[in-house]
Amino acid sequence: MYELTVLLDENGKEPLYEQIYRHIKAQIREGKIESGERLPSTRLLAEHLGVSRSTTQLAYDQLIAEGYLTSIPCKGYFVAGVEGLCEISSEKREGYEGK
Repeated sequence: MYELTVLLDENGKEPLYEQIYRHIKAQIREGKIESGERLPSTRLLAEHLGVSRSTTQLAYDQLIAEGYLTSIPCKGYFVAGVEGLCEISSEKREGYEGK
């Protein structure tokens, strides 16, 4: 099981669940957490990070919705194969007029 250490900014503008989500997503995209790797339960991660379980659940739910994680009942959360996933940027592209 992969152990996650996320540096959280409790006073930042970004919600804690989003900080966790972005950290895990980056780790997966960079190959630091590999496909098939089991992640800690939401309860264990919450305890480790000192946040509520609902905070970690929100982060995992977003990762599942985007295809980065899969959930197997009674077994846990696992990194999905992300080779086919694409990154969509919300930044405006130069020369794009939105037509």
